[in-house]
Amino acid sequence: MLARVTTRLTPSAHLNLKYPQLKVIRRSEEIDRPMTKRIGSWRGAIIALALCGALSGRALAGEEDDLQRQIDTQKSSVVDLERLDELKAVGDEITLLRSWLDEAWSLRAKHEYDQVREVLDRALKQEDLIRAKIIVSKLRAQEQKHEAALKDLKDKIARTRKALQDTVDKKKALERTNT
Repeated sequence: MLARVTTRLTPSAHLNLKYPQLKVIRRSEEIDRPMTKRIGSWRGAIIALALCGALSGRALAGEEDDLQRQIDTQKSSVVDLERLDELKAVGDEITLLRSWLDEAWSLRAKHEYDQVREVLDRALKQEDLIRAKIIVSKLRAQEQKHEAALKDLKDKIARTRKALQDTVDKKKALERTNT
């Protein structure tokens, strides 16, 4: 540490023993250059740290807002999934998805952002699985409907053939009785 070596001369001036070329300096000129640089460098470091802290706080706040937006978006998509699930085929999976989104929300409140991202990724995959199951259930219902219609047509064709065969048999029986 550099100390200022001065001897008091008068109330308005000092004898400068540190720099022999300057014997007397006035009070208004009492600036210790090395100390000023040192204080200035500390001041700059403190300002830089404060600025970094503020920017990282904003980055964290922006990250938190982004995760909150993603959670809200996925929660609204759960409502869409429930609306799409007309056959109520994936109620359990939707309940599981809701619980995962609630878990993500609580992790976001605890500032555990990496875990929130993991839960959101898992929820996105679950959402895709639910959509696929909804499509499969709709296709199954459609297939069952077509199968039922096909069975009805086959039964109708079988009844018509039997009625036709009965008519042919009656005609032959009438022809035999008439001859």
